[in-house]
Amino acid sequence: MSTVAGDGDRGNRGRGPLSLIAEAEFRKLWSVGVLQGAMRWLELLAIGVWTYALTESPVLVALMTVLRQAPMALFGSVTGALAERLDRKAILVVCQATMALTTTVLALLVATGGIELWHVGLGAFVNGFCWSTDLPVRRTILGESVGVDRLGPAMSMDSASNNATRMIGPLAGGALYAAVGLGGAYAVAAVFYGVSALVAASIRFTPAASEPRRFALIADIREGLAYLRRSRALLGHLGVTVVVNLFGFPYAAMAPVVGRETFAVDPVRIGLLLTVEGFGAFAGAVAIAFLATPRRFRLIYLSGSALFMVAVLAFSVTTSYGVALVVLTAGGVGIAGFASMQSAIMFSESPPAIRSRLMGVLSVCIGAGPIGVLHVGWLADRIGGSLALTVIGVEGLVALAALVVAVPELRGRPKVSVAGASDLPGRGG
Repeated sequence: MSTVAGDGDRGNRGRGPLSLIAEAEFRKLWSVGVLQGAMRWLELLAIGVWTYALTESPVLVALMTVLRQAPMALFGSVTGALAERLDRKAILVVCQATMALTTTVLALLVATGGIELWHVGLGAFVNGFCWSTDLPVRRTILGESVGVDRLGPAMSMDSASNNATRMIGPLAGGALYAAVGLGGAYAVAAVFYGVSALVAASIRFTPAASEPRRFALIADIREGLAYLRRSRALLGHLGVTVVVNLFGFPYAAMAPVVGRETFAVDPVRIGLLLTVEGFGAFAGAVAIAFLATPRRFRLIYLSGSALFMVAVLAFSVTTSYGVALVVLTAGGVGIAGFASMQSAIMFSESPPAIRSRLMGVLSVCIGAGPIGVLHVGWLADRIGGSLALTVIGVEGLVALAALVVAVPELRGRPKVSVAGASDLPGRGG
């Protein structure tokens, strides 16, 4: 089998999702995403249950989630810059192996009775750091391997599998924790991360040729940010990402509160609220895989973002559990449009020379999520869960509308970038 070349391996390949599944290298990259995504959700569920059982502190449970998510905001720009200087495939393998090692150590600590809360928190942070490389490393390899002509279907399929892990991972984590405890959950995660590392090592990928230059991490990050300042369309794109992560996704933290306060349902039916959202996102991503062409990227992105924010607002005001299930299913379809296109747009409109850096900045913007969770939690303490969701739903829709008005480039057709290093700030003409 020939090595997959980065950025330009076009040939006469078909453009639909089925043509991607037929390619071994795509299946490998896709499988790595599925494995690490499922284990991410499994870990979060098992850690949350164990932490609450040990401490009975919702704050410490939330802290564990923040430790897992914070590295995206803290290190996204750094990992993006490093990914352009180092072998992306090597980074991918090392990160999968690191997560396998981390969970193995934690499983052994549980087995020997030496596990402490700080061990679990440190493990969550280390694995969160490895997860923060997904956009600038794995998804960038994925985009370069399939080419811009098939970028929409590729990212949509990757988003579909991620949403499937959101449905399966927590259920598997709960079942494993009930059956074998935290140590067993860590042991299973270690095995799957190890398999993921082996799959990543078997990927055959040659990155696109780039202009040799001296290593200067800070300068590289500044150069990427300077390019962003010149691109209103990409700045607006990042703004939408921040808005949805600040005012949209934090709704999930209030689902248990609303389930109790408004619908008076048991934990199983509270879990179903999030499951149907995941189902909607999965189904939506599969449909988008057949519809997404570069000229539709921004339309799908904005429409999906708006649909999701409307669903959050509608969920906050309905008093019918059945209606809530329908609303959240529709919201999941919106999430599919948002999640699949945010990577596709950033990849397709970034100059190849700084793609990983800009994908790293996208990771930082996604890292705004924990701030949104703190915001909605603070509101809920004062005005209740449902009204808190009403507030963030309105805030999100207002902010989204303001962005669309202020950045008209968001409504235009995307311009696929084929720029090289000469188009960067301070280079060439």
